[in-house]
Amino acid sequence: MYTPRPTKLGHLVLKVQDIQRSVNFYQEVVGLTISDWIDDRMVFLRSGEDHHDLALLQLPPDQIGKQDPSLSRVEHFSYHVESIDEIKKIAQMLIARGIEIDRGVGRHGPGDNTFIVFKDPDGNNVEFYSDMLQITEGKPYEPSVWPGNKMSTFDQWNLDNFVVEPPERIKAIIDKQQ
Repeated sequence: MYTPRPTKLGHLVLKVQDIQRSVNFYQEVVGLTISDWIDDRMVFLRSGEDHHDLALLQLPPDQIGKQDPSLSRVEHFSYHVESIDEIKKIAQMLIARGIEIDRGVGRHGPGDNTFIVFKDPDGNNVEFYSDMLQITEGKPYEPSVWPGNKMSTFDQWNLDNFVVEPPERIKAIIDKQQ
């Protein structure tokens, strides 16, 4: 059976209580640079050439201040693979092994990367991704704000390559567009 060959740990998405406070911290204390925003709810930050290696996601109001260990602050972490072809092989391998797929195969707007997200044995979201936008001195990038209610922000392919039914939170985006 196919075994993926990740090349590096890619990025982490954290849920935060106050996104503006957290952005300031990661810019001023850690030294990261903003790449893009989704509305005022999610921000993508980088330390190197990848579009992002950390993303911060604003917690919903009903979760702010809760320190319940069962409410993980990690939305997902990711591993880089070489191509969309490898992502497709991974999707088939996950299906064959009966591993729960949360979302994908898709291509995000911010970062322009392909993705598949699945559950580990403890229910954590793990993502494989490829083709992340690279930001270099020779290829500068101007940050923008992506609209959170547009499917192209979440998936440029409009769910056409998803191998599972999209989760309810993604269906809500679809419903808002109709």
